[in-house]
Amino acid sequence: MSLNNIIKRAPVVIIGIPALIGFTLYTHYIFMVLFTLAGILILGEAYRMSRPNGTEPNVWVGYLLYLALMGDQLLAGGENLAPILVFSILILLTLEMFRKKTHVLENVASSFFAATFIAMAMSYFILLQQLGYNGEGQHLGGYAVLTVFIGVWTCDSLAYFVGSAIGKHKIFPRVSPNKSWEGSIAGLIGSFIALLLIIRVGWLPGLDYTDAVMLGLITGVAGQIGDFAESLVKRDVGVKDSSNLLPGHGGAWDRLDSILFAAPLSYLYLTLVVGL
Repeated sequence: MSLNNIIKRAPVVIIGIPALIGFTLYTHYIFMVLFTLAGILILGEAYRMSRPNGTEPNVWVGYLLYLALMGDQLLAGGENLAPILVFSILILLTLEMFRKKTHVLENVASSFFAATFIAMAMSYFILLQQLGYNGEGQHLGGYAVLTVFIGVWTCDSLAYFVGSAIGKHKIFPRVSPNKSWEGSIAGLIGSFIALLLIIRVGWLPGLDYTDAVMLGLITGVAGQIGDFAESLVKRDVGVKDSSNLLPGHGGAWDRLDSILFAAPLSYLYLTLVVGL
């Protein structure tokens, strides 16, 4: 990483990380609003990246579908999921008859898939932060979110440094030519160690070392898959970053690609398996 790139990244890191910690640990509704808006940014980036291949997603229906799904998940417990999905498909297909665009199936599919995937991933991420408080008044959900961030960041950092130093065996050169098995395994080990330390210091009361291994596996493996998934999309349309939103860091999707995979699975593990 060049010195110029480090200088570009520094303000976002210096300001962004303390702000993120504060919003995560000490707010509910502000966190919900911020990451709902972050999802809108990611959705906009996804729609822009679909256009170089000739696809013309129905952007406004996609945004409305995203907001409807977010509202249903966060405010109504997902009770209206099926009707929202069915009506959105019918609306997209009906409107496509009047748009006079080519690639009809791709337009509908991209509009529907991007909005649905991002809404479901972001809603579970927000629900993870709202798991509640433990008996000591600590923000359990906030610490759960920070745990996912730390697991993903540790994995990313070790994968980058170890891969740059000794990486020789490429994982998916067609998708991400610089990522190696050596870096990936180092990142996964780093995620395990980070989660073991978090459980050891008591950030997540009631969890044991088995849970640490499982969460380390989720953040280390699912996080890397999320990164590869976005790289696959970007390579397909020939762009380096999803947008220029954050100097030196790319777009919202670039910053949250791993979280979109790791956070929902972490939430499902903590609620369905652990029973939080």
